[in-house]
Amino acid sequence: MDARTYFTVSSVVGILYALGFLLIPGNMVLMFGGPPEAHVILNLQFCGAGLLAWGVISWFARDFRDWGAVRGVLIGNVVGDAVLVVLTVYAALTGLLNKLTWGSAIVVALLLLWGLYCLMAGARKTA
Repeated sequence: MDARTYFTVSSVVGILYALGFLLIPGNMVLMFGGPPEAHVILNLQFCGAGLLAWGVISWFARDFRDWGAVRGVLIGNVVGDAVLVVLTVYAALTGLLNKLTWGSAIVVALLLLWGLYCLMAGARKTA
Protein backbone atom coordinates (compact mmCIF):
# COMPACT_ATOMS: atom_id res chain seq x y z
CA MET A 1 0.00 0.00 0.00
CA ASP A 2 2.63 2.51 -1.05
CA ALA A 3 2.20 5.91 -2.65
CA ARG A 4 2.99 4.52 -6.12
CA THR A 5 0.03 2.14 -5.95
CA TYR A 6 -2.17 4.89 -4.50
CA PHE A 7 -1.26 7.24 -7.36
CA THR A 8 -1.96 4.50 -9.91
CA VAL A 9 -5.40 3.72 -8.50
CA SER A 10 -6.41 7.34 -7.92
CA SER A 11 -5.30 8.34 -11.42
CA VAL A 12 -7.31 5.54 -13.04
CA VAL A 13 -10.40 6.46 -11.00
CA GLY A 14 -9.98 10.15 -11.82
CA ILE A 15 -9.40 9.58 -15.52
CA LEU A 16 -12.40 7.22 -15.82
CA TYR A 17 -14.72 9.72 -14.15
CA ALA A 18 -13.20 12.51 -16.26
CA LEU A 19 -13.79 10.64 -19.50
CA GLY A 20 -17.39 10.02 -18.49
CA PHE A 21 -17.91 13.68 -17.63
CA LEU A 22 -16.23 14.86 -20.84
CA LEU A 23 -17.51 12.33 -23.37
CA ILE A 24 -20.97 11.36 -22.09
CA PRO A 25 -21.93 14.16 -19.69
CA GLY A 26 -25.65 13.85 -20.44
CA ASN A 27 -25.65 10.19 -19.44
CA MET A 28 -23.56 10.88 -16.34
CA VAL A 29 -25.86 13.64 -15.10
CA LEU A 30 -28.90 11.43 -15.67
CA MET A 31 -27.25 8.51 -13.90
CA PHE A 32 -26.84 10.61 -10.74
CA GLY A 33 -30.33 12.13 -11.03
CA GLY A 34 -29.40 15.64 -12.07
CA PRO A 35 -31.24 17.73 -14.65
CA PRO A 36 -29.88 17.22 -18.19
CA GLU A 37 -29.85 20.95 -18.96
CA ALA A 38 -27.18 22.50 -21.16
CA HIS A 39 -25.57 24.59 -18.38
CA VAL A 40 -25.45 21.57 -16.05
CA ILE A 41 -23.81 19.46 -18.75
CA LEU A 42 -21.26 22.21 -19.46
CA ASN A 43 -20.42 22.50 -15.75
CA LEU A 44 -19.97 18.74 -15.59
CA GLN A 45 -17.55 18.95 -18.51
CA PHE A 46 -15.58 21.65 -16.67
CA CYS A 47 -15.37 19.28 -13.71
CA GLY A 48 -14.26 16.54 -16.08
CA ALA A 49 -11.41 18.71 -17.33
CA GLY A 50 -10.24 19.28 -13.76
CA LEU A 51 -10.50 15.58 -12.96
CA LEU A 52 -8.53 14.73 -16.08
CA ALA A 53 -5.74 17.07 -14.99
CA TRP A 54 -5.78 15.56 -11.49
CA GLY A 55 -5.67 12.03 -12.93
CA VAL A 56 -2.76 12.82 -15.24
CA ILE A 57 -0.81 14.55 -12.45
CA SER A 58 -1.35 11.54 -10.20
CA TRP A 59 -0.29 9.20 -13.01
CA PHE A 60 3.04 10.96 -13.48
CA ALA A 61 3.54 11.36 -9.73
CA ARG A 62 3.87 7.55 -9.53
CA ASP A 63 7.45 7.89 -10.74
CA PHE A 64 8.54 10.70 -8.41
CA ARG A 65 11.48 9.68 -6.22
CA ASP A 66 11.76 12.85 -4.15
CA TRP A 67 9.61 12.67 -0.99
CA GLY A 68 8.94 16.41 -1.16
CA ALA A 69 7.35 16.06 -4.59
CA VAL A 70 5.38 12.95 -3.60
CA ARG A 71 4.22 14.67 -0.41
CA GLY A 72 3.08 17.76 -2.33
CA VAL A 73 0.93 15.74 -4.73
CA LEU A 74 -0.41 13.60 -1.87
CA ILE A 75 -1.44 16.71 0.07
CA GLY A 76 -3.19 18.10 -3.02
CA ASN A 77 -5.03 14.81 -3.53
CA VAL A 78 -6.03 14.55 0.14
CA VAL A 79 -7.35 18.12 0.26
CA GLY A 80 -9.29 17.62 -2.99
CA ASP A 81 -10.68 14.28 -1.83
CA ALA A 82 -11.76 15.75 1.52
CA VAL A 83 -13.68 18.56 -0.16
CA LEU A 84 -15.18 16.13 -2.66
CA VAL A 85 -16.35 13.78 0.11
CA VAL A 86 -18.07 16.67 1.91
CA LEU A 87 -19.78 17.89 -1.28
CA THR A 88 -20.82 14.40 -2.34
CA VAL A 89 -22.28 13.51 1.06
CA TYR A 90 -24.09 16.87 1.16
CA ALA A 91 -25.57 16.23 -2.30
CA ALA A 92 -26.71 12.76 -1.27
CA LEU A 93 -28.20 13.84 2.06
CA THR A 94 -30.09 16.80 0.63
CA GLY A 95 -31.43 14.87 -2.35
CA LEU A 96 -29.61 17.00 -4.92
CA LEU A 97 -28.28 13.74 -6.37
CA ASN A 98 -29.69 10.23 -6.13
CA LYS A 99 -28.55 7.16 -4.19
CA LEU A 100 -25.86 6.30 -6.74
CA THR A 101 -23.97 9.25 -5.28
CA TRP A 102 -23.14 7.14 -2.21
CA GLY A 103 -21.00 4.85 -4.37
CA SER A 104 -18.90 7.81 -5.45
CA ALA A 105 -18.72 9.06 -1.86
CA ILE A 106 -17.38 5.69 -0.71
CA VAL A 107 -14.77 5.54 -3.49
CA VAL A 108 -13.53 9.06 -2.73
CA ALA A 109 -13.57 8.45 1.06
CA LEU A 110 -11.43 5.33 0.56
CA LEU A 111 -9.00 7.31 -1.61
CA LEU A 112 -8.91 10.00 1.09
CA LEU A 113 -8.06 7.48 3.81
CA TRP A 114 -5.46 5.80 1.62
CA GLY A 115 -3.86 9.15 0.79
CA LEU A 116 -3.72 10.04 4.50
CA TYR A 117 -2.14 6.66 5.21
CA CYS A 118 0.51 7.27 2.52
CA LEU A 119 1.27 10.69 4.00
CA MET A 120 1.71 9.27 7.49
CA ALA A 121 3.73 6.25 6.31
CA GLY A 122 6.01 8.45 4.21
CA ALA A 123 6.57 10.86 7.09
CA ARG A 124 7.58 7.93 9.31
CA LYS A 125 10.05 6.68 6.68
CA THR A 126 11.76 10.06 6.37
CA ALA A 127 11.86 10.82 10.12
